[in-house]
Amino acid sequence: MLAAPPRLSPQDLRRPGWLAAHVGIVLLAVAFALLGRWQWDVGHKVAPLTAADLTTWRTAQPVDSVITSDGLNGTQVGQSVTVTGSYDSTRQLLVPGRVLNGKTGYYVLTPLVTGSGDAVVVNRGFLLPTGGAEPAIPAAPAGRITVTGWAAEPESTTGEVNANGITQQDQTAAATEPNEVQYISPPELVNRWPYHLRDGYVTATDTASRAGGLSLIPAPLPPHGTTWDLLNVCYAFQWWLFIVIVGCWYVVYLRRELRPRPLGADEDELGDEDDEEDEDDDELDAAEPARARGAAVAAGSGE
Repeated sequence: MLAAPPRLSPQDLRRPGWLAAHVGIVLLAVAFALLGRWQWDVGHKVAPLTAADLTTWRTAQPVDSVITSDGLNGTQVGQSVTVTGSYDSTRQLLVPGRVLNGKTGYYVLTPLVTGSGDAVVVNRGFLLPTGGAEPAIPAAPAGRITVTGWAAEPESTTGEVNANGITQQDQTAAATEPNEVQYISPPELVNRWPYHLRDGYVTATDTASRAGGLSLIPAPLPPHGTTWDLLNVCYAFQWWLFIVIVGCWYVVYLRRELRPRPLGADEDELGDEDDEEDEDDDELDAAEPARARGAAVAAGSGE
């Protein structure tokens, strides 16, 4: 079968216009690659846990600098804090259904009065039940005391995520006694205690606060490890897919233009264009008598 010369030759691809096209395609691919890498970096974050991070995490900060008037930043849950005040042992509460080291028991909440009408919620520690029944709450230390502990998240009573990104923890038991609460939620505790409370609380780690046989509740580690944002990762793969699409299209296009064509292919294309023009002319010719009759009718009506 006879073939016509290709539209392009290898020499044509070395001309300035085609060289500019090659460079443009490469630059476009590089841009797509960089955009994909940017989305990957946004969606894939690695935070290593260093000795310096642990030292800072375990160095007690004033509670006012961590649990502020705006609440607790979710990234600071577990930060070591210190606060000075006096425990109000007459208003202690139990939080049932909490688990520590595989055992179910209670958290002991006590208001630490820091000033006139102000207090900080302190989780003094974990208490096991007595023979399956609610235990007696150990008295808190009397007098003024400096409490060391870690900043803890306020729990949502609705299970929603608050403005700081802190979510509700799973509960395993409901409050059934007058001195029990199901959630550690300062906005709820203000209805039980006559104090102004910060939106956050302190889990005590000092020995004095845990007097009476209370077990230590360990602090969580600072934010670390690998996090993924699926949306940004998908965007990254989308940009990289564009590189494949553009590259395949360009290669297919060049291969088609460099490949010899069947003889008469250009004539067939030109013939198709002529056929279309002829059809347009036929339509115009067919419409001409109709326009003439319309004009005649219009003239007759005018007479």
